[in-house]
Amino acid sequence: MATITTERPRTTPEQAAHARKQRVRRQRLAPILYIGPAFLAIALIIGYPVFNAIGTSFLNASLLAPGQDTFAGLDNFTALFGDPTFWLVMGRTLTWAGAALIVQVGLGLVIANTLNKRLFARGAVRTTLIVPWVVPTVLVALIWRFLLDPVSGPINGLLRDTGLWENPPVWLADTRFVLPVLVLISAWKWTPFTAVILLAGMQQIPPEQHEAAMMDGANAWQRFRNVTVPGIRTSLALVTLTTISGAINNFNGIWLFTRGGPVGATEILTTMAYRTAFIEFDFGRAAAISVIIFVMMMAVAVVYFYVVEGRKGDKR
Repeated sequence: MATITTERPRTTPEQAAHARKQRVRRQRLAPILYIGPAFLAIALIIGYPVFNAIGTSFLNASLLAPGQDTFAGLDNFTALFGDPTFWLVMGRTLTWAGAALIVQVGLGLVIANTLNKRLFARGAVRTTLIVPWVVPTVLVALIWRFLLDPVSGPINGLLRDTGLWENPPVWLADTRFVLPVLVLISAWKWTPFTAVILLAGMQQIPPEQHEAAMMDGANAWQRFRNVTVPGIRTSLALVTLTTISGAINNFNGIWLFTRGGPVGATEILTTMAYRTAFIEFDFGRAAAISVIIFVMMMAVAVVYFYVVEGRKGDKR
């Protein structure tokens, strides 16, 4: 009886190399196909407003003359840079961002370092901590406007009843106190987020490092400075980026309380852009302010990626 044998066709080295190249190409292409639609949608949602604002910043565009936009070149930017009010607002924006950074990161470090230790009901404390963060900004404004009410507010009432301040100020209408008060309100809302990020970084530090520092005779401050802070450097850089960019871009945290007042004492770039666009109806100049805000945010992001991601690349 005849035996039928089949042999596989032999693969030449050239064919094997070609098959390997196709397999590698498919492996590289697969992630792009997965994230491509989402990336395209995000690019359209974010990219269109950005490029539209950039284009509008070079126009004389006003709601008072719809459809009559004319090319203005750099006139909007020149007018802004020549306006002393713009520089006052720029300085106040940087002051607002710097104060938010110091207060939020400072308090966040204290809270995170405390919660990183063995405490009674630590889980309940952590859960309670994030409540201000999840409260909507509109509700935050209602709560604090009530607390700071000069007539019926409990804060001024407590100050008067205890004799600490016989005539407490109208906190949101006094140019001496309004910006520090808004910084503290912003810190009340956003410090929990900062503390959570820093706490996550602290929990990644091996306990052996603290134990070794204790065996070497380091006290609590020395362990915090030489072990904890270097171990959370990436988390610190992240919260610095988010705090500065969030403060620069914070509109609700100012407008819902003072609308940039009193007499411009809390006007920052975002409220100035809104006022210019929807009260003065000058869309071209408002777009120019928005472009300046965008450049500032990009500068902060570039510094972050240069410092943090660049250091990671060096370590590799």
